[in-house]
Amino acid sequence: MTVRRIAFVTTARSDYNTMYPVMRAASVDPEIDARIFCAGMHLVPAFGNTWQQLEADGLNIAEKVDFLTDSDRAQDFSEGLGLGVAAFTRALLRQKPDIICVSGDRIENLSLFVAATALGIPLAHMCGGDITEGALDNQIRHVMTKLAHLHFVSMPEHARRVIQMGEEPWRVTLTGDAAIDVIVEQPVLSRAALSEKIGLSGDEPFFLSTYHPQTLGEDTAKEQYTLLLDALADVPERPVMIRPNIDPGFRVLAEMLEDFRARRPDAVIRTSFDRGDFYGLMAHARFMIGNSSSALWEAPSFALPAINVGKRQAGRVAGENVIHITGLDRGELQTALARARSPDFRGSLQGMTNPYGEGKASELTLECLKKTPLGPALTFKKFHEIEFDPMALGLGLASRKDT
Repeated sequence: MTVRRIAFVTTARSDYNTMYPVMRAASVDPEIDARIFCAGMHLVPAFGNTWQQLEADGLNIAEKVDFLTDSDRAQDFSEGLGLGVAAFTRALLRQKPDIICVSGDRIENLSLFVAATALGIPLAHMCGGDITEGALDNQIRHVMTKLAHLHFVSMPEHARRVIQMGEEPWRVTLTGDAAIDVIVEQPVLSRAALSEKIGLSGDEPFFLSTYHPQTLGEDTAKEQYTLLLDALADVPERPVMIRPNIDPGFRVLAEMLEDFRARRPDAVIRTSFDRGDFYGLMAHARFMIGNSSSALWEAPSFALPAINVGKRQAGRVAGENVIHITGLDRGELQTALARARSPDFRGSLQGMTNPYGEGKASELTLECLKKTPLGPALTFKKFHEIEFDPMALGLGLASRKDT
């Protein structure tokens, strides 16, 4: 039996929910020598030392790749990415993987992709072909697609986009999002157990909120978050709030959230929750609000009403649980809150389907990683041409006369 050495990489709490079920299954697969890399935001103490979650999940971390600080300046973040290329290079040379598997669209992953490309190590990318037009993640995701050699996508629309970018169809596998695997198979915490772990009282109703910085276009984050927190100060449900991620500009939002305690001393504010607690919160919350991808990815599995604020997730496929608002109009926000809190709206979501998968992604992903031949056939990439009519798109050349 040939054992394939595969590096599985996570750089943030957001991608770990997708990577975890794949890492877990690979770690016990006799055909895989799994090497787990933990990097980026996981290793920044100000963001909760979430590398500890991997150890709590029973995963053996082969490499901790540390290159970011808790600065929220774009310059410092950019310089950290440069350090990340060197750090990933050293880690990859130590572990010598046959192929690397990584998910998502975090800019920290560019350090990995540059290092792997320079070293000639093939890359398998999960969750490509997605769209988030209002975030820098959108461009990062497409760059990762073009540098990757295998693609595990969440839905047919994503497969079409990856192929439209010139990727050969045989490289693309429709798996669904692996985060859904855990939701499907893992029992949800009871309300009593959740209340004891989180510090809630009895059956008191609560809402869940996460708001991240804007990374593209006009920065209206402070204005949006001001209106959002003003509105949430008056709702009867107890606030359960998660601090923003490490994107540049996070500090002012984190300070605004801490100031929110004065108006809502009952607020539960955390840097992060472990996966079981987070899914328990989703299962029992009255609604969620913010601009986190979890409102679109995971909340549909719980039929949880979710208010998506602003443009960070613009273009991403959303289930019927999602209410989109600009976040810049007080009346619009109040209307959305009334709808999300409505029992009729919540009732209408029962039995809904999550567009991001059915819970079989890990199995499909690992089967492809084990069986795809390595070597030049994988690493030599041809551009897949599609039918293209420039005239239909108004791209015809102006007529020219011979001179």
